[in-house]
Amino acid sequence: MNINAKYFGSISYTDKDPIHVINGLFGFESYTRYLPIPFTEYDDSMISLQSLEDESLSFILLNPFGIFPEYEPAISPEDLKELGANSENDISYYVTSVILNSVAESTVDLKAPLAVNGFTRKAKQIILDNPNYTFRHTLSSLAHKGES
Repeated sequence: MNINAKYFGSISYTDKDPIHVINGLFGFESYTRYLPIPFTEYDDSMISLQSLEDESLSFILLNPFGIFPEYEPAISPEDLKELGANSENDISYYVTSVILNSVAESTVDLKAPLAVNGFTRKAKQIILDNPNYTFRHTLSSLAHKGES
């Protein structure tokens, strides 16, 4: 199968590549099938989450641990079960980002990460009950936190 990906042009994929985002992403609930495309092969630090239902819809996801090693997401037992995970070790986390011309002022959403079970190919955006995480952290503020 092929899709005309927003940032990559024509991309081939198999039926095993897409992920199903349970209930969709916040604000985009009707879109549930996505193809994760790394910007650099074999590197999950920055991924385009390309909708398979609307070729013009793609989100830039970042691996939060690469930009903020102290990040501590916690997932509920109910969400683990819904994702078909046996433990939290089965889950990878990604945060949505808004990339601006000034990378330092670009933002990430640490409050509502996408939890992904790579084994079942199911994902769900969850809201963390941690007051230190907000929907818009600038990359420059996270760099300063990482230095302390």
